[in-house]
Amino acid sequence: MKEIFGCREGVLVGHYRSILEQAGIACFVRNEHAAALSELQGPAFYPILCVEEADYEMAMEVLRPYCVPADAWTDHDEQEFRCVTCGEMNPGSFDFCWNCQHERWCAIGGP
Repeated sequence: MKEIFGCREGVLVGHYRSILEQAGIACFVRNEHAAALSELQGPAFYPILCVEEADYEMAMEVLRPYCVPADAWTDHDEQEFRCVTCGEMNPGSFDFCWNCQHERWCAIGGP
């Protein structure tokens, strides 16, 4: 299995899951019920949408129109990214925008 998208907003993860399922791509959400455990917080416990490795490229293409701009889909540990909420540039190692604290992958999306 390969991770497609993770976000603290389970509703958004569920939305992307529905889009993939409508496209005929099998997927599942890891940590789907972890949010119910109020003691657990942080990205390690966020719901994460996953697909089979063979379906990864197709899933990315299906979700691309619903997510961040194409130029923002980069290796998140190496390249800077522009926050789609406020437009500020951020180091690739950041998971949140330094300016508005918006999650990197929840602007509407992105893995």
